[in-house]
Amino acid sequence: MLKYEKKLQFDKQYNMLQSNRSLQKIIAFVWGVAGYTLLFFLIKYVLLYIPDVQPWNDFDTWFALGGIRFIKVDLVYFVCGLIIFSYGTVRLSQISVQNHSAKKEGSNEQRKLLVNGYYAKVRHPMYGTFIILQAGFLMSLRSLAAMILALIIVIAQYMNAIIEEKHQLIPIFGEEYKRYTKNVKTILLNKLEIIIFTLAVIGTIIGFIF
Repeated sequence: MLKYEKKLQFDKQYNMLQSNRSLQKIIAFVWGVAGYTLLFFLIKYVLLYIPDVQPWNDFDTWFALGGIRFIKVDLVYFVCGLIIFSYGTVRLSQISVQNHSAKKEGSNEQRKLLVNGYYAKVRHPMYGTFIILQAGFLMSLRSLAAMILALIIVIAQYMNAIIEEKHQLIPIFGEEYKRYTKNVKTILLNKLEIIIFTLAVIGTIIGFIF
């Protein structure tokens, strides 16, 4: 998780974000909206060249952009996906700040085990947040290929969390981490996030039923 933060040069932003939580949320939200919109059109464009199944493709075209055809229901899926994705980006920034508080100064090594905040409910909230971000795309794209990719990512995140616990966290924190796993049994997603992800899946596959 700290490797992710290093790539974003999180050290330079940490003090500012820690001291101003409102600014942190605003920055995360703006980045989320911009990133989601850019990736949405990029992936939509890529899907033009991939054999795929999309529901409601026999509906009348609302408008076309760069060869990408949109129908009116796309607006609903886009907005719902944007809400989920924006929630994920704000959450991701907050978890990053919390993770950074446990980092040794001048090093990416974790100096203490996080058991409060997001980690009081889920052992790997950042990986769970990545799944929420993918759920936003799963809903917005109305794509069978996207659904399969999202499923693969979910499995990969769970495997990554299990491997990290076994080969990194337990060797470092030992019995302390084993006690933590007994107190916090949820690995990636809390109940609300499971509901959000489930609704995203249902919203996507409903077009294949009717």
